[in-house]
Amino acid sequence: MADGIALEESGRSKGEVPAVAAAIRILRHLAAAQAPLGVTPLARALGLNPSTCFNILRTLAQGELVRFDPDSKTYALDLGLVDLARAAFAKGAEQARILPMMRQLAMRRGVTVTFWRPAGPDRMVLTQVAESDQVMRIRMGVGQRLPLLIGAMGRIAGAFGGLGEAELRRRFEALRWDQPLGFEEFLRQVEVARERGWALDEGHYVAGVTTLSAPVLLDDGSGLCVVSATMFGAQHAASGSDVIGADLAMLAKDIRRALSFD
Repeated sequence: MADGIALEESGRSKGEVPAVAAAIRILRHLAAAQAPLGVTPLARALGLNPSTCFNILRTLAQGELVRFDPDSKTYALDLGLVDLARAAFAKGAEQARILPMMRQLAMRRGVTVTFWRPAGPDRMVLTQVAESDQVMRIRMGVGQRLPLLIGAMGRIAGAFGGLGEAELRRRFEALRWDQPLGFEEFLRQVEVARERGWALDEGHYVAGVTTLSAPVLLDDGSGLCVVSATMFGAQHAASGSDVIGADLAMLAKDIRRALSFD
């Protein structure tokens, strides 16, 4: 469903992956230990098979999450965890900086506002969501990934993502839309988005849903990010969409300033 609208899967603890759960327990135990530990005492403390424990430790070491001392045959936490922690803190800082601005627009216009970052060369991942207080509103889940060229976000990627027409066509032809549009019309809308600084998808990606998007061009080398506003199709007239689009373009500039400040 569109620009981040997804069905939630019911989580179940019995679906837990044993090896991943064991890896988490190993990392936590090493974090609490007063000294590095060998495979046998670690496996005994956690009730793991020594062979399983060794294989998990070896994999964690390859990922630089634990460090192996060949002299003492022991394991301890490695600095790769610091990189993960730094990234988590950065996400927290991003949330503190931009979520209040997103909420302000969501509440003022009765829309759901989302912030998307690149996830590889051809997808975007949803990292921040701000909902309105409307009784009926569109809900989206952080972590959802969408093709780069889908929805209103796709027009923004076409306008500001630096892709040539041949590459745009190749990626466009692989997309699925509720109400398909032709590639030439897509290109025309890309040019409109380039001129006015925001893009509009009226029910093409998901029927009955309207999404607007604007580019957030950061200076940190992270690539093209996108801020979007999503609503039910009949929620606003065309003139209302123009107002929200202008608001969204201004929000994109504010987000860029906020995330460029160190």
